Amino acid sequence: MILSIDTSSEIGSVALAENHQVVWRSYFKGKRHFSSLFDCLEKLNLASLKIEKIFVGTGPGSFSSIRVGIAAAQGISIAKNASILSIPSIWSIGLQFSHIPSLGIFSDARRGELFCSLFSYGKLVQGPYLIEQQKLTEIIKTVDLAVSPEALHDNMTQVFPRAEDFFLLPENCPPFDNTPFPEPIYLRGPV
Repeated sequence: MILSIDTSSEIGSVALAENHQVVWRSYFKGKRHFSSLFDCLEKLNLASLKIEKIFVGTGPGSFSSIRVGIAAAQGISIAKNASILSIPSIWSIGLQFSHIPSLGIFSDARRGELFCSLFSYGKLVQGPYLIEQQKLTEIIKTVDLAVSPEALHDNMTQVFPRAEDFFLLPENCPPFDNTPFPEPIYLRGPV
């Protein structure tokens, strides 16, 4: 079985797949995700499951929340002797809109900046990278669809990364990283 976790946005998610089929999924809402994620994992009854792999989203997004997801994945990995594959969370959203020729994914990076990623038909074209918040309206005009986990702009669809979307990617494709100690995506240094 494969467990998948994403805590990069306000809506976190956990999913379980067996034989390439999603057999369980759950969503939870919160700012830091710590208690919500562990409540969700407790309901899943991990002790009784044979987890062989764990996918974990690495953002970009809330660093604290992403770290919670990564720490949970690492703990479960040790307990279950399972491998970890990390993946940028933006791939989930790119896959949700794989029929769109030009997709812009934006999220709040704080300090007057936004994370930006551009996808075309479910494939990453550019990003993630930082843009100044005042350039958002200009960039939205250049894409067929603009989406975000936050309500950033009137002309934007609000969507969230979903842990189950990671199952759609082949494990040997470039977005996956098998580093045993995944890190959140950092696009700038600390203040």
